[in-house]
Amino acid sequence: MKELFTRVIVAIIAIPLIAAIILFGKAPTVIFVNILVCVALWEYYKLAGIRIKFFSQILIILQGIITSWLVFYYGEPALFYSILAAFFILGLSNIFRRDFALATTRMVNMFYGFFYVMLFNFLILIREMDIIRYDDYRWGAFWIWFLFAVIFICDTAAYFIGKPFGRIKFSPTVSPNKTVEGFIAGLVFGSLMAYVFSLLAFQDIAKWKMVLLGFTIALVGQLADLMESLFKRRMGVKDSSNIIPGHGGVLDRFDSTLLALPALYFMLKYFIYIG
Repeated sequence: MKELFTRVIVAIIAIPLIAAIILFGKAPTVIFVNILVCVALWEYYKLAGIRIKFFSQILIILQGIITSWLVFYYGEPALFYSILAAFFILGLSNIFRRDFALATTRMVNMFYGFFYVMLFNFLILIREMDIIRYDDYRWGAFWIWFLFAVIFICDTAAYFIGKPFGRIKFSPTVSPNKTVEGFIAGLVFGSLMAYVFSLLAFQDIAKWKMVLLGFTIALVGQLADLMESLFKRRMGVKDSSNIIPGHGGVLDRFDSTLLALPALYFMLKYFIYIG
């Protein structure tokens, strides 16, 4: 009960704060992403059991911070080239190790962690999208709110329907508490939330497109949550850290969001606003 109370209090404080940062601040949004990137990189490398010298940790985190600012100023290409640069840098840093198998595993794990955490930069890309139908920059922020709302409703429906009514285990070895019934409920209610948004904020977009967008986010979000659960189960831990009271770590709190962000971005770019 105490943990639930803590979760609720933190959410009541954090949600309006994050919403305000994304809506009103360009530089504050980048700084917010910087914080997420720094903490998430630290959590990932700790979870993966990768021993990195302090100086190397600083370099990796610094590259993550620089990447976010480059994405802010130069957009999507900056993210691609930064990840490509990280691949070569991490490769060079492991090339002289004597144990080839260990060096290869280490490089792959380090690169995967960097690539995974860099997905936070899609928050910046979505917020700064050039949405030609609107002159108001805040529409990018509204799309991020849409993403958070769909994921929240999806997770809530999956829990409150799956827990009492779920009978069929979705992935018993990875996440024993998740059920097929809960998974389907998440898809349905995530799609319904998108439909509600189509009535309130995005009335010029076809409703079937909005529903499909909500369905995709709910689907990707739930699968991303399972991927995170698989990783943590392999490492034998429950939470990535305890930095957020009642919620665990950044990777715990944003596990569904990380893969849903690029899904939303590319669907907006090539499906919703195409042409």
